[in-house]
Amino acid sequence: METHRSSPVEVTPYSALALYYDQVMEHVNYHQWANYVKILFRYSNRSVRRVGDLACGTGSLLRFMKGFKRQAFGFDLSLPMLKQAQKKLLKVPLTCADFLNLPLKPLSLDAALVLYDSINYLHTETEILQFFSEVHLSLRSGGIFIFDIVTPYLCSTVFKHYEEQGMLDENNRYERKSFFIEEKQIQVNQFKIWINGRIYEEEHRQKIWDIDHWQELIKNSPFKLVKIFSNFTLKPAHEKSERAHFVLIKKSRK
Repeated sequence: METHRSSPVEVTPYSALALYYDQVMEHVNYHQWANYVKILFRYSNRSVRRVGDLACGTGSLLRFMKGFKRQAFGFDLSLPMLKQAQKKLLKVPLTCADFLNLPLKPLSLDAALVLYDSINYLHTETEILQFFSEVHLSLRSGGIFIFDIVTPYLCSTVFKHYEEQGMLDENNRYERKSFFIEEKQIQVNQFKIWINGRIYEEEHRQKIWDIDHWQELIKNSPFKLVKIFSNFTLKPAHEKSERAHFVLIKKSRK
């Protein structure tokens, strides 16, 4: 039974939500997503043996990245999310870290991933270029960097006014409200979360740039842009793509 003994407490993104995150994302086929990423690995200029998921969350995709002589490493800024991941990934190294300051040795990865629009949490061009530099430093020559974004088209249609709710049991549930501030290109996701009689509130804000803007940012990075794919296909992204995957390569030394 729901209780009202506490007022809502504002907490940082993914702290309280971590308990429900896998339920919120139960519609996502992570195995299929991982297979898609492995197809994109073919664009790498080297064998992919060491993969870093730099925003691994609860590890649902990361668990499909290891194996077949491939090592996987997980990083995330949210410790509660990593604690959920640890329950699934007992043999995968997990590190709590901000991906603007990666605790990685130079030239330590063959592939770096930032998926499920995690990069949209960076709100300034300066942050993005700093992040690109961090990833570039961690990759070996010819290594591949794959990230995805949600687009203004998706946010202005599906998520312009969106609501959902979910329940673990009668004392543990969440509500989500999402809206798009078009003039600022900001997607807002607000969560109200009930956990054993206490109420928590989280607000997540993502910066939503169009594909052309991302291409301009990449031109100012040390990476070579190889492809931009639309909606989990190998077709080029376009203005009505809902999600775009970017494939970048660290240029090989001559």
